[in-house]
Amino acid sequence: MKVQNSFTQIKTDLISMLTGVVDLVYPPQCLICGRGLQRGEAEICMACLSNFKLLGKPHTQFSVPGKIYIKTAWPLFDFDPAFQTLIHHLKYSRRRKPVLRVLDNFRTEILTQLPAAGFDLVISIPLHPLKFRERGYNQVDDMSKWIAEQMGATLGNHFVKRSKYTQSQTKLSANERFENVHEAFKVRSKSEVSGKHILLVDDVLTTGATANALACVLHEGGATQIDLITLSTPQYGNP
Repeated sequence: MKVQNSFTQIKTDLISMLTGVVDLVYPPQCLICGRGLQRGEAEICMACLSNFKLLGKPHTQFSVPGKIYIKTAWPLFDFDPAFQTLIHHLKYSRRRKPVLRVLDNFRTEILTQLPAAGFDLVISIPLHPLKFRERGYNQVDDMSKWIAEQMGATLGNHFVKRSKYTQSQTKLSANERFENVHEAFKVRSKSEVSGKHILLVDDVLTTGATANALACVLHEGGATQIDLITLSTPQYGNP
């Protein structure tokens, strides 16, 4: 045991030393503005972090044909150019830690928006298995885990699945988005979601078609209420 502990300590010291050398040769830079990070800063500089625009109000404009199964939606931040950069890195550059830094920094403000009664389950909008293998991770799983821990809720990502591979929603109209994700999700076990108050988690809320498609099958599975939280939304616009 002592040998193992010594080896672990040596490994930790080497990693720390190598990290220090790398930081000396290639000083860490802010993911958003590119400025060199100061002592105590990580991933995102304080200037950029403080400039993120926390919306602090529910989303009210769904552009989804038919019935809306989501009762309340909380988009956290404005989808301005700086936050777009963060989302891009999260989805395409395997940069996951910065999002947790944002959530931790705005923890009090975020939790104030959510109901004091909390939720039974917190569930990420799932990726199709092919997309998951391509990306290597679901970009909102860390956020789901963070919220579940903060709210004392159960993480229920394994209770749902994405059964239909869909094209990107980015360039589709509201009706095309609705058709694209129609019947894209399934509930693995209705007994696990029946009677539950569920919070869905996604990165960007545009029309709400994707989240509403999942909310529909959860409703059919017996969920009593489905809400949604996303990192951002372009709903309120930015010139």
